Amino acid sequence: MQKDGNFNLIRERRKIKNISQSELGRIIGSQAMVSRIENGQILPNLQTIHLICKTLDLTVEEYFDTYYKDGTDITEFRNDLNDKYLSTDIIALEQNYLDIKSTNTLTLKHKHQMLMIQATIYHTTFKLASLNDQNSLLKYFDQIMRWQLYDIYLLECTLNMIPSEKIKPYISDILAQYIRIENKACASDIIMTLIIKYLESSIVQKKDVLTDWILLKLDDLKIKENSNSKLWLLFLTALYKHDTKKISQAYTVTDYLDNPAIKKKFDLIQSTYLNERD
Repeated sequence: MQKDGNFNLIRERRKIKNISQSELGRIIGSQAMVSRIENGQILPNLQTIHLICKTLDLTVEEYFDTYYKDGTDITEFRNDLNDKYLSTDIIALEQNYLDIKSTNTLTLKHKHQMLMIQATIYHTTFKLASLNDQNSLLKYFDQIMRWQLYDIYLLECTLNMIPSEKIKPYISDILAQYIRIENKACASDIIMTLIIKYLESSIVQKKDVLTDWILLKLDDLKIKENSNSKLWLLFLTALYKHDTKKISQAYTVTDYLDNPAIKKKFDLIQSTYLNERD
């Protein structure tokens, strides 16, 4: 396994705080585990990452920052997942997962990507994850002090595999962070996509109180919508309000755009929603 900056960061921070491998080992499991993590021989799981960060006064942001200095790679990866999600290409998603898993230089960045792929597969079937998988993700999200692009993309992917009421605190944190930034234009599309997917999740899961809250937030934020977000808002809002005329309008737009992938997703969402109602 390849050594990289995060493992050096653990070693350096541990020495600064005058904590021995043995002392850290008593917290996370064993001295041998600390040694193997610092030498890049094993990957800590999310719970171990939390314990390391807490002990060494590191934020999750600092821990993962080495992997995502530039948002380009993770954005391209996320966009590719979105394309496969829209086309419900589960075979390609599973192959991506296996390709990353089998790499000779598996890193925490790869582990992050594998989580995003797993979450996208869940999204294609609208099934909730197991409680263990849910809790693992929630523990990770709970430790985030400041949301970074890779965190938002992971949350975006996992929205349909976790009960939507458990996601609300994280959405609130992200929106509060968005409100504080000066250059909102660069983040508007990211936030709008996240909110639309959260809206979809709340509607499919029949969480009407949350759906109303999301729609109110959208009105308050007044984020500039692009053509894609306008289409999704038209469809999802119409579905929630049982407005068949506007649902038909949304389908007409997809025909005009000649975009069968979105139309297919509309069909899947509407079918899932109606089945859940029954």
